[in-house]
Amino acid sequence: MNELQYLLNQVTENASEEEITLVKDLLTSIQIKQQNATTTTYLNAVLQMDIQFEHDTCIVTFPITPLSYNTFDKPHGGIIATIMDNAMGYLVNKDLQPEGKGAVTTNMNIHYVKAATEKSLIATSSYLHKGRQTLVLECTVTQPDGKRIAHATGSFFVISPPNSSK
Repeated sequence: MNELQYLLNQVTENASEEEITLVKDLLTSIQIKQQNATTTTYLNAVLQMDIQFEHDTCIVTFPITPLSYNTFDKPHGGIIATIMDNAMGYLVNKDLQPEGKGAVTTNMNIHYVKAATEKSLIATSSYLHKGRQTLVLECTVTQPDGKRIAHATGSFFVISPPNSSK
């Protein structure tokens, strides 16, 4: 614990306001994960994803923070890809969970069409194909003003998780 406290003191001693906010956000994310151990992941907590389901869609809203910036102070394409993969994965796994199954990504193709300019983004995923072993989805990321930022398709393979008896 002393090592952690020392590191925290070293980092925050000369930190900018933005860096202090980042440290607070990361620590808060760990608290959120600890409080919701079975319903969230560290990644969900760190990226502050709000996950909603409507009919056959999954809508993930997430804020743009300095943690997600690339070198141009825009959301990093890899972060957007991660959110899109999660939005599609949440939908398939929600639907497969009652059967004791899950799905993993086998392929994802992304088209980035515009740099984000707002403080949050919305990823909306839906099905293109529902097979017994393979699922194909699409996901669109937009700004709150409706401008499209990226579009992806993803293929998922149905699996029986290791702790599943099915």
